[in-house]
Amino acid sequence: MSKATYHGTEESARNAWTTLCAKNGLPEAVNIGTNASSLSEAELHAMRKTARRALNTISDTLKPADYTDGVTDALVYAGNSIAAVNEAFERMQEAEKFFGKRQASGAASNVMRNSADFAKHYNTGNSQEVGEFDIADYLRGIANLRTTPSVKNALSVGTDTAGGFAVPGVLMPGILGAMVPVSALLTAGAGIVPLEENAKTYTAAAVNAIPTAAWRAEAGTLATSDPTFRAVVATPRSLSFMFKVSRELLADAVGLTVALNQAIAQAFAKELDRAGLRGTGTAPEPRGLLNTVGIQAVTNGANGAALAGYANLFSGYQAILQADGPAPTAVIMSPRSLIKLGGLVDTTGQPVNMPAMLQPVKLIATSQVPNTLTVGTSTDCSEIYVGAFDNMHFAMRESVSIQLLQEAYAATGEIGFACHVRADVVVNYPAAFAVVTGVRA
Repeated sequence: MSKATYHGTEESARNAWTTLCAKNGLPEAVNIGTNASSLSEAELHAMRKTARRALNTISDTLKPADYTDGVTDALVYAGNSIAAVNEAFERMQEAEKFFGKRQASGAASNVMRNSADFAKHYNTGNSQEVGEFDIADYLRGIANLRTTPSVKNALSVGTDTAGGFAVPGVLMPGILGAMVPVSALLTAGAGIVPLEENAKTYTAAAVNAIPTAAWRAEAGTLATSDPTFRAVVATPRSLSFMFKVSRELLADAVGLTVALNQAIAQAFAKELDRAGLRGTGTAPEPRGLLNTVGIQAVTNGANGAALAGYANLFSGYQAILQADGPAPTAVIMSPRSLIKLGGLVDTTGQPVNMPAMLQPVKLIATSQVPNTLTVGTSTDCSEIYVGAFDNMHFAMRESVSIQLLQEAYAATGEIGFACHVRADVVVNYPAAFAVVTGVRA
């Protein structure tokens, strides 16, 4: 595919495009067309969308007198970049015709851990332009209040099988991004894997044991090792809650978007934390770390014992290392335990510094670790979770679903909504975790 020619060089055209992007506040469009041949299909979709939006935005600001040779070359550069993306698509399609469609490399390879990951995932894989709107606009549309044309378009195609509405991808980064700072597990490094398939379950590979290597003589027998991998079958379970809001607040309130994102995110984050840490595994509840076979169990006395400063953290750390697990990156505990650690003082009343070995480890509190557990004769015990938390994730269906509760609050002039998500907990490497039980105040 031939490229359009420039008045100057391609390098000067690229520099002129960079200048136009900076002038119009479009830094994400500077590198359009770069390494197009090595990108995935989703990344190509995202690049093409970014290029087209930037080209349209810049063209709308230009007047006839602005079309200098440099500006023209910059626009030609953008057009050539889009052409390069299209060419990469064509080659990909030709390869698929010959070799067959490429399969995804596995759900776990698409783990999302932060706002940047969420934005990247949900802004790709869709070549159609999506209008801009927020969660408040979307709920107004579901409730048949006045909203934007973009929301009406989204609602027309977003109905799910249960009569609710699948939240569009444009809104998901805001909801999931708001979950990270209020979720202990996501803050600790656990991720979210979006499941795009329609199957009820999906199977992930997990490390069961490190193989044992042994020296052998020439023509000698190879050492026999325990099974190294195992299959973890994830079955996304339904997690739901409902809330209500007055018609007046939904229609007129300023700042409602932030409040809605926080409310939805916190409701899901709290229960995902509890299930991810302590879930029983008895349907419909997922199995959490506490009940996962292969994690390291450390008991703080038959009847529990007072928190022994950082010694309890070291006990979990040591148990993981002895099981050939990776060095822990975070510790999750109840607020009571974290505050007690923070308030440790020496014999002179001076604060006790955290040992150097633990300084890289995040200390995180969550109310989902109770202080009322029974261990032996004690009923005021808690738990401490130590681990490299990037070795676990939530397998989650693509979108949150929101359902309008038509009549539930009509008598009070309020509007009810039910929010649903489907998720399960996957622990890829149990040896990377330890639970210290019997921790008293």
